[in-house]
Amino acid sequence: MRKHIFFLLVAALVSVACTNDAFKTGDSEYSYLRSDFVEAATDGTAAFVSAITDDGDTLSLRPPLRAKWATKPDTTYRAQLLYNKKDAEIEPVLISKVYVLAVQQHPKTEPITTDPVGFTSAWLAKTGKYINLELALKTGKINAEQQPSQSLGIVLESVEALEKGAKKYKLRLQHKQNNVPQYYTVRTFVSIPTSFFHKDDSVELHIDTYKGEVIKGFIMRNSR
Repeated sequence: MRKHIFFLLVAALVSVACTNDAFKTGDSEYSYLRSDFVEAATDGTAAFVSAITDDGDTLSLRPPLRAKWATKPDTTYRAQLLYNKKDAEIEPVLISKVYVLAVQQHPKTEPITTDPVGFTSAWLAKTGKYINLELALKTGKINAEQQPSQSLGIVLESVEALEKGAKKYKLRLQHKQNNVPQYYTVRTFVSIPTSFFHKDDSVELHIDTYKGEVIKGFIMRNSR
């Protein structure tokens, strides 16, 4: 049975600075470089051999691609894939993990506390399977044997009934700095699975940033 790996703790924040578009000029080694958010599958040796992009395209990775953070065989990981694409040929270059934040229920009697983050953008995958966020987390190291880790989560604050059976979900990004120093900023990507919702549901995502609260809205068109 294929397993799915979800990441919640943000211990090592290393991301690749990419876009979703190929470079349009020249014909060099990097002229056809692309980046996509994917569900990437490993084989029996824990090497990545295939991926499905957020546009719904299936990619065969040849030669297979390995990453130190992907240690489990026959497993599907959420990731960001950097690759060369020329005509029908795919050449994988680098793969970075993307943190997956499943929607969590929160006791109504407990207040939701959160530390601010830097916010860049939010968008719904073309397949409708994920809401993707680009964040900027402040981090650093301390002089200690064990480094503290930040944590991220998605909390369900409320649900409101709409017409024709649809619902409106109010979510909040929960971030705990956990005493991690804020010396520098690291670009970080996270994905929220939309399997929690149904078609025509409305999602309102609240994000506490250093510049104040940001609210992003989405309509689920392709959910289960």
